[in-house]
Amino acid sequence: MKIKVLIAASLALLAAHLPAQAQDTLQYKLRLTVPLVDYPQLTDLSQRYVSMDQSLEYARGMYELSFWGINALSDAIVRPKSPGKRIWNGILKYGMTLGFSRFASELPIPLGEWAHEEFHRTVLGVNRIASKNGNWFPNRWDGTVYGITDAALSALKQTNPNALLYAYTAGVQSEVLLNKRIVVEDFYKKRKLPKGALVLYNAWYVHNYFRFSTSPGSDSAKVWSPTFENPLETERDFAGADLTAWAYDMFSPETAFTERTRFKGGEGVNRRVGFSELSKETQAFLLRQKKLSLLNYLNPAILMINRIRLGRGVAFSFFTQYAPTHFGNSISLILPVQVGNRDLLFGAYRYDNHDHRYYGIELGVANHRLADKWCADLTLQGWQQPESFLKQEHLTGGAVRARLFHAIGKGLSAYVALNGKTRGWEMGSPYLAANLAAQFGMWVEVH
Repeated sequence: MKIKVLIAASLALLAAHLPAQAQDTLQYKLRLTVPLVDYPQLTDLSQRYVSMDQSLEYARGMYELSFWGINALSDAIVRPKSPGKRIWNGILKYGMTLGFSRFASELPIPLGEWAHEEFHRTVLGVNRIASKNGNWFPNRWDGTVYGITDAALSALKQTNPNALLYAYTAGVQSEVLLNKRIVVEDFYKKRKLPKGALVLYNAWYVHNYFRFSTSPGSDSAKVWSPTFENPLETERDFAGADLTAWAYDMFSPETAFTERTRFKGGEGVNRRVGFSELSKETQAFLLRQKKLSLLNYLNPAILMINRIRLGRGVAFSFFTQYAPTHFGNSISLILPVQVGNRDLLFGAYRYDNHDHRYYGIELGVANHRLADKWCADLTLQGWQQPESFLKQEHLTGGAVRARLFHAIGKGLSAYVALNGKTRGWEMGSPYLAANLAAQFGMWVEVH
């Protein structure tokens, strides 16, 4: 494939000019990426709110700050002055960060659940459907995306069914992408307190969502929904349950959204879809996705193994990821590598729809020092992807992301980024069409 040859050649050329230096031995207490401008996404959103990248980075930053505080608190409770106390200190930190990840993530502030809902909203927003985040303290605290009429969802399914399916799956993609960014950065830069417990929670969250969606609980939720959901259609969650709605509409693209059962005692349709309502083929597909979601657990970072050393100055890690998509699913193997001071990234992807399978690659260089106060990241992707779930047609394309950092003070940098993509799905972008985006932001690190 020509694009793969071009990407491989470009990365090989860049890697050949990287200086071989000693690995970074610093341990970082805090690293924050704060995107401030994201064009054209912020102007394309109907709700004029945060972009997809902003929501993910703001949530990641809140976890960073929280883990920083947990690290200090744990050291005050159990001072790691001896080997035995260091073990207990480590156990305490993992337990506290796991508890925070599990329970605080649902708070109506920029954490995991908030970002999950923002990913839904961003896909809807760039398709001209405004909505509100039901996990945000000025609004409400119930883990929904609301403010949308049945007519708007019906029109989206009729005119752009892939966009509706992407809106359903974008939520859990936030957990998958957050894990990728956490693990890769914690591999490149040593941390005082790695976020293995958060990686575990995010993997559990995705799998647990599939467990619920394939259980009788999804049927019970639909039956009882009129008793706990608002009778006004604009006050109810746009999907009800993301994954059963995704499977139902993916296997029934010609069925109008308004053909669902009526909402008893209220307006419009009952947007929830129970597992028992799905066809046998759809049920089998969803059960298979539940098994595939276990791939997100195959990650040494969960066990606080952030680097595997091969020798002096050479280290690597690996992890697998699964994500549902508008065309079926994406399965990937990610391999960050460090040789001296060269931070490299390799990724292999498989994209499946109902009957066909295609592949993609990812190649990257991070933290490349250009001059005293300048460094850069470059990531290249190439893919062949199904165009939709049931059709044979596929897309050939790729994406390029480049970021340039300039140090403006101790531990403070500004960055600009360009991200260009062809038609196709790129996790972290709400656009399925070709798109060129520019970003500006700040980067903070504390040793």
